[in-house]
Amino acid sequence: MMCAQLQKIWSELNPNELAKVLHEKALICFLNQSGKFMYVSQPLTVLLECDESELLNKSINSLQCTKVEQQAKHPLWGIISNETFWNGYIDLSTKRGKDLRVLTTFALLENKELHESYYIGIFDLNPLHVDFQMFKENDSCYNSFFNNSPIPKSVFDLETFKYVDVNEAWEDYTGFNRNNALNHTPNELKLHTVFNSEFINTIKSSENISISHDKVELINHSDSIKHATLTFKKIFIHNQAYLLEIIMDSTERLKYQKVLEKISKKSVQKKDVILKLAGLVGGDLSYVFKEITRLAAKTMRIERVSIWQFEEGKNTIACQSAYNLKEHDYFKQVEFKAHDYPKYFQYLFKHKTLRVDDAIHSEQTEEFAERYLKPLNITATLDVLIQGHQTHYGVLCFEHIGSKKEWTIEDEEFATSIANIISLAVECDKRNTAEIELIKSNQKLVGLNSELKNLQKKLEQENIYLREEIDLVFNYEEMVYGSKSFSQVLTDVERVATTNATVLLLGESGTGKELLARAIHNTSSRKSKPLIKVNCAAIPKELIESELFGHKKGSFTGAISDKLGKFQLADGGTLFLDEIGELPLDMQPKLLRAIQESEIEPIGGTKTQKVDIRIIAATNRDLQEEVQAKNFREDLYFRINVFPIIIPPLRERIEDIPILLEHFVNKYSKLYSKSVKYISEETKRDLQSYSWPGNIRELENLVERAIILSNDEKLKIPNFKSSEKESLISSTNLSLDDVQRIHIKKILHKTNWKIEGPDGAAELLQMKPSTLRDRMKKLGLKKLT
Repeated sequence: MMCAQLQKIWSELNPNELAKVLHEKALICFLNQSGKFMYVSQPLTVLLECDESELLNKSINSLQCTKVEQQAKHPLWGIISNETFWNGYIDLSTKRGKDLRVLTTFALLENKELHESYYIGIFDLNPLHVDFQMFKENDSCYNSFFNNSPIPKSVFDLETFKYVDVNEAWEDYTGFNRNNALNHTPNELKLHTVFNSEFINTIKSSENISISHDKVELINHSDSIKHATLTFKKIFIHNQAYLLEIIMDSTERLKYQKVLEKISKKSVQKKDVILKLAGLVGGDLSYVFKEITRLAAKTMRIERVSIWQFEEGKNTIACQSAYNLKEHDYFKQVEFKAHDYPKYFQYLFKHKTLRVDDAIHSEQTEEFAERYLKPLNITATLDVLIQGHQTHYGVLCFEHIGSKKEWTIEDEEFATSIANIISLAVECDKRNTAEIELIKSNQKLVGLNSELKNLQKKLEQENIYLREEIDLVFNYEEMVYGSKSFSQVLTDVERVATTNATVLLLGESGTGKELLARAIHNTSSRKSKPLIKVNCAAIPKELIESELFGHKKGSFTGAISDKLGKFQLADGGTLFLDEIGELPLDMQPKLLRAIQESEIEPIGGTKTQKVDIRIIAATNRDLQEEVQAKNFREDLYFRINVFPIIIPPLRERIEDIPILLEHFVNKYSKLYSKSVKYISEETKRDLQSYSWPGNIRELENLVERAIILSNDEKLKIPNFKSSEKESLISSTNLSLDDVQRIHIKKILHKTNWKIEGPDGAAELLQMKPSTLRDRMKKLGLKKLT
């Protein structure tokens, strides 16, 4: 405050007038904008052992003591010229070579009348020394910032790097007593080894510094290991520099991160195995069974996996394939009479799945104990019923040997998916066998070719089972897809669903943001609690606070009773804030506080209420642009942008259009009692060439209208061309022309329909421009206007 007043008074005087005002014994000088002396007081020239004429128009850097390495690296004028006010110690050398350490203050002055600015320098040989112990006992700011802080903090001497003070939070965290820590280094306490020579040199060579070390291993007083982020900052207490250390614990975060990585890795591995096994369907059944048992055992890390088949009207069950993980060998088991184990089969037929962690003592499996489980040391079993065409085919068994095993829901879901693949493989094998027999019997009957074609058409229709059964691949939480881009979106959904992290869904209208939000909720630990949806664009500005936080009776006109807000309704569950980009600007700080503090205050209420909710937000706007345009608060954007998921529009996943088309046709054919089965090939191509500004919602509405208008088995979509060449809607196999058309269209979109020249579509496809134009004409590719 004193400095500010002096600056105001001195700025009205020129340097000569100012020199007269100052005391004749003051150690002062004036510097111009280049750091050269304009004026030096008589006492200062005596101190520096030289005449005023020897200093005028010389740089202040010429007085620095060159023996001090730190000052050689940091010239004094380079430090002062960057500040309007600077205070600190400097080392000077007199004309006769005497070294001085002086406390110096420099302030920038501006003379408005003369339109010039200059620096005044004041030197103090004997600054008042304040004892550190006295300072920390009497300074209220220090007590608030340091002693009373819940965050572990400590202060070091910059010469010895020994503790000079620690707070109670530091004692609680490290387990070391304050008295035992003072005057010791972290190395002496064996707490951490951050203070190496490189660190010490970095700290000492910088005037002001802040350094953070992440994932530092700390060994507390009880020798247990913790992990934390250490932040070091230089602080000045009455011009004396100290080193402040702040500890932020990250032990649990690192543990949780490792668990998430492990779960994610297992999930991806299981998905890859399911895809690989699904691709085996249609091959030799014996080989398929061997691969299923081997890969399932390896993926689940279970010692024994086996496939059993019912025989003689379910009276006998026999092993068809079995694999031992430890011995890497296949083996066969004896047959069992089903009527000898009534409890087991009654439970399995009723529940389809049997998950037993203690197989020896379980009521359902104890009948097997003496004859089968104990001799093989099987302690836990997970069995899934395999569905056949008209009856049950058999049982898929996972058998754990040795130590205790606890099966998880993920294990059960994986086993169920494998059982579905086995069911498909068995049915496909039966159809293949029937087809071979049919071909043999019809070699001499050319006239029955039409019947054979009808059978092939029927088989194509029945292939729909593969997508319906393997929901991890084609149908995740009611979402139909097959593209790699949307599969990556669902991978992100699986990763974040098991956490409580805030999710931001970004995508155009009609891409399925609400469906993804529901999928995240349904696969999270909060699925037993409600998912509450709030459409921020549909609620009037005057009512949105009441909708979110509720109100008390009489708090405003029309409030005739208490009302619970969406935050209260979602307590324990998930709150889905749809179209959050439409939220009024004056409501955004209130929403930020509610999300950040996990507490709300109803309108007219006097008490805050804690809530436990998971936030999922969605928008079709570019929130970064909205932040720049001051339409959306930056702090709220950072708070909800913890885990963003970008949903690709339908035009970027055209390979999903046939699958979605089939799904919507089946859905609305059942709804309106229609039997639509076929579609024109030209219509299919036009659907894949259309830009779909309304995305999946537009496609669904278009199919529903087409189903209503259809009078036969052929789907005719309004405003899309049709032809005589037809195919089954359920057939998702692409012809060579389809593949070429999709690939060429992607390249044309990439080049903005530029065909010739550098970076043109012809160059990227390695084709002549004329050849590309002919191919586009043949495939019916035209740029939409």
